[in-house]
Amino acid sequence: MKNKLTLTGANVLLFIFTVVLLAYQFIASFILGEAISGYMYINQLLIVSSAVVYCIVKKIDIRETFRIRKLEPVPALIIILLAVPLYLAAVMLNGIVIYGLQFIGEPLKQNVPVPETLPELVAGILIIAVMPGICEELMFRGLLLTAYEKRGSYRAVVFVSILFGLFHFDITNLAGPVFLGLVFGYYVVRTGSIFAGILAHFLNNLIAELIQYLWTDPNSSESLLLTWQDLLSFIALGIPALIVAAALLYLFRYVTEGKTEIIRPIARPGQDVKAVVTHWPVAAVLAIYVVLTAMSLFAMMAVKSLY
Repeated sequence: MKNKLTLTGANVLLFIFTVVLLAYQFIASFILGEAISGYMYINQLLIVSSAVVYCIVKKIDIRETFRIRKLEPVPALIIILLAVPLYLAAVMLNGIVIYGLQFIGEPLKQNVPVPETLPELVAGILIIAVMPGICEELMFRGLLLTAYEKRGSYRAVVFVSILFGLFHFDITNLAGPVFLGLVFGYYVVRTGSIFAGILAHFLNNLIAELIQYLWTDPNSSESLLLTWQDLLSFIALGIPALIVAAALLYLFRYVTEGKTEIIRPIARPGQDVKAVVTHWPVAAVLAIYVVLTAMSLFAMMAVKSLY
């Protein structure tokens, strides 16, 4: 007999996984330097293996937990059409945050290699698009979304999207992932299929990797300084993209009507927020994020003071 996934168990797993992942990244980045060139592969394998092993050990139904169901063609097509508008909207949101941070310090780029050759592009697509699209979705829109859905389907989408944003542990890349997490979670809840989230996540990261390959100078500055003209460009692209996305999401809602059961909330929003953030594993992850963000802000201020 299969056991049921519990919210407590999912939160504890999230905390343990966060600690292990951050410890591994610290060792790989600061002690071994670039000796482990494939550490990003290992990050993703840690994500998916921890979720799957947890379900096996606890005898939890993997198919139900990860929503392994067929994704119908029409919703899949709309998800594909939404990929570019959503990417532009997420870039705009991140750009607004980065521009604001410049008044505090000098934001730094994430340490993501820029592909310069076709083989590097293929490898980058595998590492940046394929693996996160599968592994992160199984963890967040699979295990965590299923666990949180006991508090209501759409409420779960919100909570998990915030955790997904925090998981990136980068204040310059928080608003975009939270926004995308909301939409990816909506896809999965409305279709009942994890493949909706996997497809959307893959397409978003694929677009980012292609832009890196086609337009990013690998020798460019490590800073993320934006001019007000840059910000206006992001907004000029992002606002129309949001309008297009809203129209397509309305169509998506129409074609997925009645396809799955939408669970109603069990408590008022304030009660839900209190219940989630005061649960010790989530509170611990939040505390870790706050500490790391404070360290990042101090580092940005230190860099700015040098100029």
